[in-house]
Amino acid sequence: MTLAIDNERDIKRWLIFHDAVTFLSLTLITAVLFAITLFLFRSFASHREELAQRWSERGRMALSSGHPDQAIVALRTALSYSPGNRTYELLLAQALGDAGHLDESYNYFLGLWETQPGDGFINLRLARLAAAKKDMQSSVNYYRGAIYGTWEGDGAVRRREVRLELSRYLIAHHDLSGARTELVVAGGNAPDDVGLALTIAPLLEQAGAPADALNYYRKVLAREPENRTALEGAGRLEYGLGNFEEAYHLLERAEREHVAEGSGSSNLSPQLTTMMENSARIVALAPRKELSDRARVVRALAARDIAKKRFDACNAQVATASGIPSPLQALAARWASKEATVNRNALLDDHAMQEAVMRLVFDTEMQTSQICGAPAGDDAMLLLLAKSPKAMEQ
Repeated sequence: MTLAIDNERDIKRWLIFHDAVTFLSLTLITAVLFAITLFLFRSFASHREELAQRWSERGRMALSSGHPDQAIVALRTALSYSPGNRTYELLLAQALGDAGHLDESYNYFLGLWETQPGDGFINLRLARLAAAKKDMQSSVNYYRGAIYGTWEGDGAVRRREVRLELSRYLIAHHDLSGARTELVVAGGNAPDDVGLALTIAPLLEQAGAPADALNYYRKVLAREPENRTALEGAGRLEYGLGNFEEAYHLLERAEREHVAEGSGSSNLSPQLTTMMENSARIVALAPRKELSDRARVVRALAARDIAKKRFDACNAQVATASGIPSPLQALAARWASKEATVNRNALLDDHAMQEAVMRLVFDTEMQTSQICGAPAGDDAMLLLLAKSPKAMEQ
């Protein structure tokens, strides 16, 4: 009886030991299989990621080298290995746009924008694509989204660049008021940046704000008095505003800077050289208020003599051309009046008459240019002076 009980216990122990060994073996086998599976999975995932990076790099290089079609193929392959990778999606959307697939690129970027509407880069790309699609309102809205969006790196610089791009876009579409607003804001955000001032000034000219543009050139000259670009720009604007004396001094300084830094000869453009020469001659002709009374009267009488010859020649041309009443009839009556005959002594003490003489000169040059064509020589200089907003302030 005791022997049977002992045998039964031995059998139970053996069964327990057998089950434990079996369980342990199964556990070890499972662990080994899990480890092998995990290793293979990670190896496969690593390989996929490596392939994704390799194809994305090919796409990036193709994009930067100006081959967007090749970039599209490479980036789509990269996304097949790494679906949903936002960096690859952004590059693909960009490649689609560069390759001319505007609608596809627009829709791709729009999908990305819906998940990140505040992303500056996405807004900028959408703005350019909307501009290419001739959707001005959407383009402007996306440009503003880019200006106020988030950027990697130096956000202030990127926002300013976008604002300048927007201003150029508005100028191209004749929204000059909107462009001026953007330019003033851009300039105000970096008031001491010479490079920015030299960028904004010509854009303000294009936006119909020459006085504001001149202020930016003056700011540059206050910091860099020998800056040729600013000297030339300011000289050109002063010339256009009728400030011929200031224009001459600025352009003459620009010429000196060219000579000092160049080969010893003037490198001013032909247009600026003409402006400088014209300004010098106009300054020599104009009866400017800072001159003495005697010098001012001498110049007024000399200008009157020049204008009288121009009137006589034009009047004779008109009379020869037709038998109808001369369009210069009213002007002819003024040339028979006192301001056309008053002498030097009478003019010396009569400032009102001096102005009347110069008004006759200016009106003559203006009317004869409309009837007999553009004048030459000193008549052309007097016509420029007549068209100046400050003609009677000289």
